[in-house]
Amino acid sequence: MYQIALTHEQNMPNHSNSAPCNALYNAIRPTPLTELHHRHFAQRRVRVWVKRDDLNHPDISGNKWHKLHYNILAAQNAQKTALLTFGGAYSNHIAATAAAAKANGLHSIGIIRGDELQNNAKDWGATLNLAQRNGMQLQFISRADYRLKDQAPFLAQLQRQYPNAYIVPEGGSNDLAVQGFAPLIHDLENQCPSWTHLLTAVGTGGTLAGLVSYAPPKVGRHILGVAVLKQADYLRPQITQWITQNSPHEQVNPWQLLGDYHGGGYAKTAPNITAAQSQFEHDFNIPLDPIYTAKLVAGFYDLLTQNAFKAGDNIIILHTGGLQGRLTKE
Repeated sequence: MYQIALTHEQNMPNHSNSAPCNALYNAIRPTPLTELHHRHFAQRRVRVWVKRDDLNHPDISGNKWHKLHYNILAAQNAQKTALLTFGGAYSNHIAATAAAAKANGLHSIGIIRGDELQNNAKDWGATLNLAQRNGMQLQFISRADYRLKDQAPFLAQLQRQYPNAYIVPEGGSNDLAVQGFAPLIHDLENQCPSWTHLLTAVGTGGTLAGLVSYAPPKVGRHILGVAVLKQADYLRPQITQWITQNSPHEQVNPWQLLGDYHGGGYAKTAPNITAAQSQFEHDFNIPLDPIYTAKLVAGFYDLLTQNAFKAGDNIIILHTGGLQGRLTKE
């Protein structure tokens, strides 16, 4: 696999002598770290912030920008003319890949789980409609075939079918995606070097692996991933491998994958999650997406209630974007 070595948070590759200029890199917006004030936080003597990465790009927001940045550079270096990737009907990654490809003058192909959607555009929802408007060619396959998406023969067949496509895994998670979180950690170290807890939603594990890989180890730090799908323990070996392969640190901060807040599974929810989302949006006027960040906030509230944080802790919640998931069907 094409690799871009990152040995330090500030060590960014020089694009001028290798790949065409990446439109994602040019369009990135510095994102604020917004402190949240609430009596519950004051009572427990903790401070809480939201890292507003939902604001880093109008169409490729949050963690998707970080995941796709180096993958697009790799596609450009390989002289590919298209991005091919995988996802379901509600995939933030599908929507972001379509927008990122368009911004960089590339075609995009989405291999979509669920062949029943092929002739039922009325059931696509806002995410697939948005991807198609951004030029993505949608190819619907059965759930049985979709389970082959990581197997070499299936990928080889797709590469033969689309020889000019650079293949990005489901969720955008691979080594290059993990490396894309180095600048985010560098930003957080400048904004709040005394943070003790960093929380993120977890779908395929690349974001959690990136945060753990690049966060400088300090005593008392913890990185928590809230899984948004059932039975997410299968992600642990791959997350561990990404961390081992990419971290520039000899040791990393303790991390956990929390599996109690999935709300019934991916793209499903539960009353406690919708209540947490409503309460958070009412209190802080920050929109959440129902697939990822609503579950993240529900997990955070539950941990707070369980006294999982101690007085003096500085807690950062990473807003990973995906707000197109709030759009109604069109």
